[in-house]
Amino acid sequence: MILENENMIIQTASEVDPVLLRMLDRGIDDVSAGRTLPHKEAMEEIKRIRDQRRQERERKTAARA
Repeated sequence: MILENENMIIQTASEVDPVLLRMLDRGIDDVSAGRTLPHKEAMEEIKRIRDQRRQERERKTAARA
């Protein structure tokens, strides 16, 4: 069941992916334990990972050609 109002949609627990909930719980645990990065460092790491994945996709595409 989904509850709606003009500002938000709320799903019941049975409709939420349990893997997603575990990931969120781990993230909350990391924050509570102080295992976080400053925003700038986190964004740099995300960019590094995205660039690496993009390069891997490009290599795979080039290898198939």
